[in-house]
Amino acid sequence: MCSIGEDDFGDEGAAHAMVAESLPTGILISLGDCSKCGVASNELYKLNFRVAECHDCFLIHCRHKFRAALGAAKVLPRNADVLLSLDGSAESLVLLDMLHFAQTQNTFRRLHCNARVVYIDDQSVHGGESINLHALQALSKRYEPLEFYVTEFGASPCSLQRLEEYSPAAKEPHTKLNKLRSLTARQDYQQQQLKHLLASVAQRLCCSHVFESRISGDLASQLLTAIALGRGGSAALDVALLDDRLAAGVKLLRPLRDLNEQEVRFYLHARQLKPLRQSGSSYGQERGPTASLQNLTYAFVHNLQQNYPATVSTVFRTGDKIIANAHEELDSCAHCQSPLDAKLSDTLLAIEYSRAVSEAGVGLSENGDDSERLAKQRLAVKDGLCHACRCIQLELGSDLLT
Repeated sequence: MCSIGEDDFGDEGAAHAMVAESLPTGILISLGDCSKCGVASNELYKLNFRVAECHDCFLIHCRHKFRAALGAAKVLPRNADVLLSLDGSAESLVLLDMLHFAQTQNTFRRLHCNARVVYIDDQSVHGGESINLHALQALSKRYEPLEFYVTEFGASPCSLQRLEEYSPAAKEPHTKLNKLRSLTARQDYQQQQLKHLLASVAQRLCCSHVFESRISGDLASQLLTAIALGRGGSAALDVALLDDRLAAGVKLLRPLRDLNEQEVRFYLHARQLKPLRQSGSSYGQERGPTASLQNLTYAFVHNLQQNYPATVSTVFRTGDKIIANAHEELDSCAHCQSPLDAKLSDTLLAIEYSRAVSEAGVGLSENGDDSERLAKQRLAVKDGLCHACRCIQLELGSDLLT
């Protein structure tokens, strides 16, 4: 049997019967027996570190990861109202298909929750064309009876509309995004604003939980990015299954966190799904890997996934071992809702110390006590923002972040 990555299948491998690049690497169109159930199949799926499986066994494997993530941790109450965030990416379509399948099973195996779907049109930020309503309506018909809603990034939650009633409005420029000088700050701000919008939509639809479609590679990139941006104090929540920092007690869940990129590609083929947009096409990534910290980290993790897939899982799992500082007396950041880190980090004190010495000149720099006192005064300023959000605020200038 052929293995992953072999280009020369030989005369017996049915290579000449396949169209070039018509199938993801690892999906074999050839007669053979499934190594799991033993049934003869003409479509075998060969994942890394796993035996070749037939179509049904592969779907069982992926769907089990979805159910196990929610069941093992018991984070989703019975009959909870769930909002699924759909952005048209491959990962979000996989999550939509898995959730619909879990809700259409018999009573014993059914996932007991009330799900709604929201598509957030962020093309005004990307500068591209608006959403493909025909493709979205086709998804809505395929996944009945799930209710589909549409809103726009940066819009008020009151603008939320049902898909069948949606009419695109004139796009207005996002002034705060445009005022931020660096792409790193803009991407960080856009990510936090997206969470605020999801929480607002969940409140409007009376949903207590939000499903996010990030997979292991995305979370590995998010973990490294959070540390690079100075969000190390809350990095564990950025990659955890459950993130409870959203407003009004809305909880963010990541049930696809155990899936990898290869499984997503194979699942799309198995279920004949076509993404509405390409993976990795989020805001700012079209400007290249060196344009921002987020882009550089994504490119690094993506390259790591291609060459050393097991290492990406190790990076992602490291986030589960980070224990957040449990200080109930600490306030939360007014923007990202993470614990304020000024009193917990010696690194932040060192940064402010360097700024105090640099700005005060030679006179003050000769007196270390004065510089340290000035640094502590700056950290004690009650602006209600964590270090990373304060960096965004500095770029905005007089405009308020929240």
